[in-house]
Amino acid sequence: MTLQQKELFQKSPLLLENGETLSPVLVGYETYGTLSESRDNCILLEHALTGTAHAAKHFEDDAPGWWDDYIGPGKTIDTDKYFLVCTNVFGGCSGTTGPSSINPKTGEPFRLQFPGFSIKDIIKVQRELLEQLGVTRVVSVIGGSMGGMQATEWAIDYADITDSIINIASPLAAGPDAIGYNLIMRMAILNDPDFNGGNYIGQPEGGLATARMVGMMTYRTSELFSKRFERFTVAESSPAAFSKEHFQIESYLQYQGDTFVERFDANSYLYLTKAIDLFDVTTPAKDDLPAFSKIKIPYLLIGITTDQLFRIHDLRRGYELLKEWDVPVTYHEVASEYGHDAFLVEKEVPKFEPLIRSFLSNLPVKSI
Repeated sequence: MTLQQKELFQKSPLLLENGETLSPVLVGYETYGTLSESRDNCILLEHALTGTAHAAKHFEDDAPGWWDDYIGPGKTIDTDKYFLVCTNVFGGCSGTTGPSSINPKTGEPFRLQFPGFSIKDIIKVQRELLEQLGVTRVVSVIGGSMGGMQATEWAIDYADITDSIINIASPLAAGPDAIGYNLIMRMAILNDPDFNGGNYIGQPEGGLATARMVGMMTYRTSELFSKRFERFTVAESSPAAFSKEHFQIESYLQYQGDTFVERFDANSYLYLTKAIDLFDVTTPAKDDLPAFSKIKIPYLLIGITTDQLFRIHDLRRGYELLKEWDVPVTYHEVASEYGHDAFLVEKEVPKFEPLIRSFLSNLPVKSI
């Protein structure tokens, strides 16, 4: 079953964390497996910043998904056992309401008139979708990077229907490194003359491509780049030409930027990176307790020692905080030359799969 869409918050508007409201909200999502008669075998999978709901193939000739190796009959997320749901995030550009959607009040795209939102708002939309799908319990919420932030919020806001959390490569609060990189990427977009205050035609290609190139430098490692590219040059290139790539690393980054502008919206990039920056479950709430202290369900945290975006020291600090507040947390570290993106692209050694499979297998789950 490929991309589906549901219209939510028609009777009562979506109330955002900042007090603004929005109605209706269209949600794009994909499902795998079958919801059990008891409606309690759901796994919610959260995608990262530029991902989509298409997590795996639905049939042999289908386009590849971003987590094909993990999803399917007999795989880590066994679709003979679990009902998997993956949504396009609220504020994105791949099937769910976001800045490029039409504002029903004006008949024009929202663009920068779209309300600001948080990770909490993203999962509120997901919670409403699961309710409409008839899901009564969630076996686990699984996510990496920005997806891990969403998973953590589920443990805080919806623990009443959630049995466990798997957070891969995501801290309890965005660190200064990530915030700084996100600022640079947003400035590249905002300063592109084609951005036009968010009212661009097509895309502000130069700014968005540059943002993607900056991002790619944080998603992988210097060791991987050295191994793959060294100082290799492009055939028939001129070292004096600024408009053409001379080194292979330049060609690689330019390709990443060029292909990205074909599939992602610049305004969504601005909003989503800001939501990442604002994510922080360590700040005391009204009761003077950190939000994460409310987590009482099994929580698997996986850090990547070579991560150049969400640094391993932040993950280790998060683990210590969770332990200090008696959160039932299990922590593992994975080393990979792929860095932050390892959970998406690591193929040679099954570094994440055994950890996830073991964690899920120890949960009381009914088979369909």
